[in-house]
Amino acid sequence: MQYSVPVCTPSQLRVVQVREKKALHCVQGKIMFSREVKLAQLAVKRASLLTKRISDEIAARTVGGIAKADDSPVTVGDFAAQSIIINSIKKAFPNDEVVGEEDSEMLKKDPKLAQKVLEEIKWVQEQDKANNGSLSLLNSLDEVCDAIDGGNSKGGRQGRIWALDPIDGTKGFLRGDQFAVCLALIVDGVVKVGVIGCPNLPFDLQDKSKGKGGLFTAAEGLGSYYQNLFEEILPLESSRRITMNNSLSFDKCRVCEGVEKGHSSHGLQGLIKEKLQIKTKSANLDSQAKYCALSRGDAEIYLRLPKDVKYREKIWDHAAGNILIKESGGIVSDIYGNQLDFGNGRELNSQGIIAASKNLHGDIITAVKSIIGERGQDLEKYI
Repeated sequence: MQYSVPVCTPSQLRVVQVREKKALHCVQGKIMFSREVKLAQLAVKRASLLTKRISDEIAARTVGGIAKADDSPVTVGDFAAQSIIINSIKKAFPNDEVVGEEDSEMLKKDPKLAQKVLEEIKWVQEQDKANNGSLSLLNSLDEVCDAIDGGNSKGGRQGRIWALDPIDGTKGFLRGDQFAVCLALIVDGVVKVGVIGCPNLPFDLQDKSKGKGGLFTAAEGLGSYYQNLFEEILPLESSRRITMNNSLSFDKCRVCEGVEKGHSSHGLQGLIKEKLQIKTKSANLDSQAKYCALSRGDAEIYLRLPKDVKYREKIWDHAAGNILIKESGGIVSDIYGNQLDFGNGRELNSQGIIAASKNLHGDIITAVKSIIGERGQDLEKYI
């Protein structure tokens, strides 16, 4: 399968440092995935603007969503965001597949809900009309449903597959708190591009008065970058390069944990932190915003420990965050230290997630194994 990428001039083959940021890599005369990065940024930003508006309205009314089979809420925002992003991907890269979280069955059974989704899409297309030329527009309910159902890929080890979570952290979304729009491009089972929009993530976790809203981008070999979500999107070389802090010891490091107890074993997390003598207070964040916080240097450790030995994480919950951490200088693995396999299908064939700075990750894995056993034989005692 051919990749659609622009050609570099000979002068671009030099490695240039711009504002202390790594220059774009030219490989055999091409800048890899530049079109994909730009499209992902534009689509994620548009979906983030839409979901931010809906989240604010829902939080003000304190109204919940529709129950899904897995007991997490589905909202107008889920359907609208998924349709916007998949529609744009399919128009730009018609042969690409998408692993999405939703299907259109509910919309087809509920005309009132479907109409609300279309209204929100038309609103954001008008608000973000400066980018209408770069993103494909949706004008009918049939187009919306077709786009949503375009996320039916089973994943796998061959070809170009996008992993999409239209609203990661749905309960945070309903509270008007942390949530994220997450998109990643996986090529032959390896994550190549990741973009995450965090409408409510503070510019500084230690000083929330400074404002909020971040767009995080990572591409293989190019690094991780951050910019204001609500400003015009800049080229990567003009964005802020972000890196993890790989110098702090356990007694000074900061930990990110999920808010919902059903997503991770907080008891086991406490034992691990005690063993490593981590004394700082954890930051509790919904969604892949935790990956974003680590990549920006706001924290050094993210623990997501199994609540069920049989549960397997979905690839859309971690693909974008995985490359963001790697390209910012950190390590992501399962609880045994194995790399995450995004070519396994729609799910990861592994247990839990440990993301951390390079100087801490190995000792965390050692601590985990000392508690649950080298092969997890004692894991069930703690879940």
